[in-house]
Formats: sequence, structure tokens, C-alpha cells
Amino acid sequence: MGGLFIMSLNVWPDNETDQDLLGFRVHADLIRSVVTDQRVLPIVLGVFGDWGGGKSSIMRMLQKDFELPEYEKTVCLYFNGWMFEGYEDAKTALLSSVLVQLGDHKRFGPAIKDKVVGLLKRVKLMEVAKIGIKHFGVPMAAALMAGDPHAALGAAALAGSLATVSHSASGTDSGSKAEKISWSDLIEKDPGKPDLLEVRKFREEFADMLAKTDIESVVILIDDLDRCLPERIIETFEAIKLFVAVEKTAFVIGADPRIVRHAIATRYVQKQLGGDSVSTHEEQYDLVSDYLEKFIQIPYHLPRLSPSEVESYVNLLACQKLLVEADYARVVNHWQGNRNKNMYAAYRQAGIGDALGSADKMPPELLAQLAWSNAIADVVTEGLKGNPRQVKRMLNAMALRKQLASVAGIQIRDDVLAKLMVLEYANLGLFQEIGMWQGSANGFPERLQSLERIALDGISAKSDPPPDVSKEWQKRTAQSWLRMQPSLSDVDLRDYFWLARDRTSSTLSGVTMVAPIIRRLFDDLTSDNKGEQNAAVKACADLTEIEQQALLAMLERQIERHPDHTPSQNALLMLAEAKMAGAGMTLVMALKSSPPQQLQPASAYRLKTLATIDGDHQSESLSLLATWAKDTTTQVGRAAAKK
Repeated sequence: MGGLFIMSLNVWPDNETDQDLLGFRVHADLIRSVVTDQRVLPIVLGVFGDWGGGKSSIMRMLQKDFELPEYEKTVCLYFNGWMFEGYEDAKTALLSSVLVQLGDHKRFGPAIKDKVVGLLKRVKLMEVAKIGIKHFGVPMAAALMAGDPHAALGAAALAGSLATVSHSASGTDSGSKAEKISWSDLIEKDPGKPDLLEVRKFREEFADMLAKTDIESVVILIDDLDRCLPERIIETFEAIKLFVAVEKTAFVIGADPRIVRHAIATRYVQKQLGGDSVSTHEEQYDLVSDYLEKFIQIPYHLPRLSPSEVESYVNLLACQKLLVEADYARVVNHWQGNRNKNMYAAYRQAGIGDALGSADKMPPELLAQLAWSNAIADVVTEGLKGNPRQVKRMLNAMALRKQLASVAGIQIRDDVLAKLMVLEYANLGLFQEIGMWQGSANGFPERLQSLERIALDGISAKSDPPPDVSKEWQKRTAQSWLRMQPSLSDVDLRDYFWLARDRTSSTLSGVTMVAPIIRRLFDDLTSDNKGEQNAAVKACADLTEIEQQALLAMLERQIERHPDHTPSQNALLMLAEAKMAGAGMTLVMALKSSPPQQLQPASAYRLKTLATIDGDHQSESLSLLATWAKDTTTQVGRAAAKK
């Protein structure tokens, strides 16, 4: 299957889209029916899913749907939480964005402009008070609210912020082409005075404004919240609370629920239980769950794609690249019709041929791509857990590898390449282990053959693996990968690992696929805040096995690059104490690969502690300590030699 369409280096953009190639239209339709039902408003609905699971695309579909004439009395507003990450007050950013978009609305804006100005004035005064309390204390805040000259400084800063909010909000409303309103100028002219009850007054005036229009519902889409820091997530929630009791309002929040839970735990749970207190995972889980259940009335979890859906998705992406626009539109319409009749069947060559009127109209590159999609669908689905973004990124990375193979004159099998790249993403350590085996066995590693035979024969994973093989191979995900087709026992792997020799360079630079939850936990584990560390250790228990491996790999790389970086070592020790599989061995291997002269004495003491924790790392820990102790010219050697 050499020389496919990938020769032209056609890759796909990694952006959300309002075009449905995943069969997610049913989810968007259901959500739309809920948020436009007057009987259930006001409401907060959470669209939950993994990073890259399609949440943002559903938001874009909803945005487009609400532009239809039948929803002329529905106002749909969009807010990207990540875009306002750098704001002093995320709450103000959300409130201002909502109001500016309402004021700019081509149908309702003119009638409510004065009300919007008054509400923006209240938002400004609320932020002045908050900034005053945060930076100057309560007395200064009171002075600001009372009209002290210092208030002018706060007002000037807020005017600039509002201008930015107004600019960012433009283009996300109903598409008005009218001249933009200078909201900051109108606020300064507004005669409104400070009120000690700004929050309550804001809610009352906002509800009154909606009641005096023929707006039936205001749907506010909150996107990319899971990219924000915990403090910003909670501030956004606090802003939403101002609308929760206001009639006609609906919030749709798209986020990875684990990041939201972690933000709540970091902000509230640690304060209630105390950063250094001993609390069970169940106690924290209950507190976080109570908060979420009170705040989000309807949690809606997006499902992962099935193998047939992954295959259909890859085939439609290929049609998008290789067909002219009119033919591609026919294919998408035909696929949607077929899906409505049978949502379980993959959309393949026969269906695409029917849509085009004849299979002869399909370019040879498309035919080759369709055969390739069929070969890799099961492997990619199992390895990437049906995640659309990860599927697309892997396709792009595979495209680059295949181009490299073509330029080098190497013939490779697509299904073999896909299987190896799945392991490369899911467990880089095991991938590298195979690389070492095949390098010393002319491409046919006997150890891999033995492991595949054990997995395929259904022998218990507790059976003794071949000698000198990592115990990581006994884990469920590794066993599942070994059972994936095709078998690699009779495949010469040399060319595949030649293609992967630049693992850390450009080939996979765009397919790192580290989810935001992993990056967030990494930051908290390596912080100097004990409360954040404890919350992160507990949150790690909710990660999937693949995600845990990704986190351990990040910590291992940090130690290898910076052997004297103590936070990463501490993080691995805490995870080992919490019984995370592989954490102890990761710490041992990272320290083992580090030059002893660059290690601090504390590394030896951590290893001694690690040796007291049950696990397969114990003997390795003692062995490494004994090695260090032989050379007392290093600090870590002297510490290791101490009894």
C-alpha cells in the first residue's frame, strides 16, 4: 500500500468545526431541545467529555443552529474561557462579554442598549471593589466604591479591559455589520452610582431587561473552560451563579469533568479539609460531587467513538481532502441519510460510490485511503479510545511518517505502522523496549513473539513473561495492544523503527496528545503548594491507565533533563506511596539514568523511602542505592552509604 494520497502531505487542521463528521448531530439536537424548553429554564447543562472528544464542535453546531429563522427569539452567546485566561477577574470578563454581545445583537440590541450600559456599569463597580479588596484591602475598596480619586485609576484600567472584551465578543453574536458601539464611553457617561448591593441589583436588572423584550431564551455557550487555571474556572462558575435564578437563561458548559472536579477540589476542598489534613479520597469526592450536582442540573456525557464510527470519520476526512466541494457535499449528505437508517454500520467505499453515482468517479488516491482506513480502524479505536482529536492528530503524524517512507523508498504496511504508533503514544517506554529488542535481533525480536503468543493464547497475564521483560507488559492495556491485529511476530520491524528514530523531533511534535488534565496535574504535583500536591495525587486515581502512563513519562523526562529537580522526584514518591502502578519504578529508572554527580543527597533518601513501599521497585531501589554507595566522591553516593 505504498504511495498513497499522503504523498501530497494533505493533513487536517486540528480545530473545532460546525460540520458534523462524527454523528454528533443527535447530541446537538438533544441539547438544543433542552435549552429552548421554557418549562426547564433557567438551567445549567454540562457537556462532559475527554479532551478532544468533540465538545467544541457541538458548541459550534449549536451556534450555527440558533442562526436559523425559527430561533429568531433565541439569543445565542458564545464565551471562550481560555481566551480571557489572563484577565484580573474572569467573572467580570464573562459578565461583560455576555452584556456586550446582547447590546451588539442586531435584533434586540437597540431596544436594550441603555439597560446594557447600566448593567455594564454595575459590573465595572463590582470589579473595582474586588480589585480594591485584593490589592489594597477593605478600607481602600470602600473608598473606591465611594468615589475616591483612586477609583479613576481602576476605572481607566477597566475601560481598557472592556474594550478588549467588546472586541473579542464581536463576530460571535448574530453577525451584525453595524458600527460597533463604544461601550466604555457610554459607561463613563452613565450617571449610575455605586450600590452596596451590586450583585443582587445586577441580577434583578438583568431579569427585568429580558422580561421587557420578546426574547424567549438566552443560551450562553461556555467553551474551553477545561484549559483554564482552577481559579479562573471557579470565577466563571461564580459569574454563572448570578444568572442561575434568572428566567429565560440557559448555560451550556463544555469541559473535561475531571479538570472541573480538580479545580473545585483545589479551591474549596483543600480549604475545608486543610492543605495538610489527612482526608480520604471518598471525603473529597463527596464534597466535589455535592458542589457539581448543585451547580450543574443536567450533566451530559459524550460517548467515545466506536470502531465503525472511527472508520467512517477517517473516510469522510479523506473525502474532504480528495473530492471537489460539490462531490464532498453529496457524500456527507448521503452518509447522514445512511446513518439515520443504521447508525452502527461503517460508511465505506460502497456508500461513497453510491453518493457519487459510480465507483469509477473515485480518485485512485481515495480508493487506497479507504482500504487503509479499514485496516487501521480497530487498532486506532482501541489505542486512542475513540477520541476524535487524537485520531486526527495521529492521522497527521502517520501522514508525515508515510511521506518519509516514500521519500526513502521504504515499503511499509499501514496497519503495522498504525499499531506501532498507538503503542508509541500510549506507552513510550514499551515502544522503546521493542525498539531495543528488534535492533539486536535483525528486526524480529523473540521477546515480542513470546509476549504476543501469551496474550493471543489467552494465558493469564500473571504468567511469567520472557526474561528481561518489563512487568509493564502484564498490564491490561499492554495485553490488549498485544492482542490487536495485525500480529507483529513475522514482521521485520527495522524499517518502522528507522522511521521513528526522530521520535522527539518534528514527526510527532504535533501528536504529543497530552491532555490538559495531565498537564494540570503535572503542574500541581511539581508545585510548592502542599494542598495542590495532595489534591493532585488524589485526582490521579481517576486517570485512565494510559493517562497515568503519560503523566509518569512527563515526570520521568523532567528528571532526566534536570536531575537536580526535586519536585518531580517528590511527585513520583508521593504517587508511589499512593500505590499508583509504575510510579516507583519510574522514579528508579529516572534516577538510574541520571549522572550521580548531578544528583542531590535527597535523591538517596527518597530511594531509601521508596524501598520501604511494597512494589516491584523495591529490589531495583536497593540495587541502585548499592551502586551509588560504591562511589562516595559524589553527594548522592555518600548519602546512599549512610545507614
